[in-house]
Amino acid sequence: MFMSMYGISGYTVMIPIWKAYWGINIDQAQWSLIGFMAAAGVSMTLSGYAMERWGIRKVLVAATTVSTIFSCMGSMLTDWESLVAIRIVSGLCVGVITPLTVSLIYHHIAEEKRASAMGWWSMAAMLGPAIGPVISGWLYVQFGWSSLFLFTGLLNICMLACLSQLPRQSMSLSYSAFPLRQFVLAGTGSACVIIGLSQIHHWFGVGWGYGLVAVAGSGMLARLAHSSAADKQPLLYWRLFKNRLWKLTMLWNGIVTLALYAGTYLMPLYLMDVQGWNAADSGWIMLFPSFVMVLLAPIVGRLYDVVGPQRLLFSGLILMLVGSLLLASMNGAVSLFMVISAMFIRSVGVSLVTMPGNHMSMVCLENEHVAQGSALSNWLKQLLSACSIAIYSAIVMLGHTSTDGHVVTVSRIQAAFWVSVVFILLLLPIWWLLFKGRRKISLSSTSLNGGQRNTNNLKTVAEKERVI
Repeated sequence: MFMSMYGISGYTVMIPIWKAYWGINIDQAQWSLIGFMAAAGVSMTLSGYAMERWGIRKVLVAATTVSTIFSCMGSMLTDWESLVAIRIVSGLCVGVITPLTVSLIYHHIAEEKRASAMGWWSMAAMLGPAIGPVISGWLYVQFGWSSLFLFTGLLNICMLACLSQLPRQSMSLSYSAFPLRQFVLAGTGSACVIIGLSQIHHWFGVGWGYGLVAVAGSGMLARLAHSSAADKQPLLYWRLFKNRLWKLTMLWNGIVTLALYAGTYLMPLYLMDVQGWNAADSGWIMLFPSFVMVLLAPIVGRLYDVVGPQRLLFSGLILMLVGSLLLASMNGAVSLFMVISAMFIRSVGVSLVTMPGNHMSMVCLENEHVAQGSALSNWLKQLLSACSIAIYSAIVMLGHTSTDGHVVTVSRIQAAFWVSVVFILLLLPIWWLLFKGRRKISLSSTSLNGGQRNTNNLKTVAEKERVI
């Protein structure tokens, strides 16, 4: 999971640098990120089928090996278009890997330890945004941009070494036929929506065709959902939305995702283009608040079984709101201390809302549906991640027609952060719907045993809903 988030955040800090190095504007530079995320969204639809067909270990090894090869190739590139192509291939690999890391937890770890395990998983996911900018900035200053690809290849090699410790699995003999039509709809629809939204600031000018592309992609995804609902073995298990709790937790996680990437995407632009810091210094500035978020993740996993998700989610929501309001109010002359303080408050809030939301979306499912739920939830979040970056990028670029590298203004950064504040406010009614009518949100409707809930005998969705 660290590799996936490093692939997003580590290269986010490079967008201002690539603007100057390749002589392009931010509108063009964002394709290195949008291409990665769009490709990951496409391939995530395959993870559930691939796991049933070949097993988790084989799929993870294959995807990581391909990613290693193309990461090394990326370090030798000499043109911008090829670099974007390599990033797209990397995204395809990461898209398969990410949902399977969640499936590992719910297939190999006892139920009473899964909340804690999800805390450690969340820590790995947050480690990318925490140290990605620092590593990327330092590597660029010391060795040039090609070293980023070599470092990613090194991470992949380390991951292959870890995967060698997983038990081997026999190939399934009862897998279903590959739903090619559904995959075409999912892949093409995801790519069209992300590409169309990435150019939203051009919709009312020469880029009006991108608006049609986004509409066409939305139609494909709607058709996918309709056709999958009647399929006994669909590519994406849309019937999970009949589970009320899963539906609400997915809505929660989706809006958190839309708000989350405001910090990941906008802060490197603010620090480098507005404040004038270089890549390495910007990475260090972003490190402390993000690293606190990393350290909190396993603690939140422990607290889930002690105080319950209700208090954690509400506390995180308030802290995210306060931190985002502070960031939305900053100008070009704000002190570095204030920037770090606002990022710190926001990061603590992100820790408190992320892990409980992710765990609730999995624990409310029947055990045999965890793999499908992981694939569908990660695909939706990846799609929303790409869309959120496209939205924030469009706000930053709105009204600018210049092609030079310095087009980012503090007023546009502020406007983008205000949009993230609106997303956070949308979480309030969802939180109320999640917990309304519940006299007390505890982790067991009958008993607590040393802070751990007894869920070993819970099999049905209804039973699991009652204990959350």
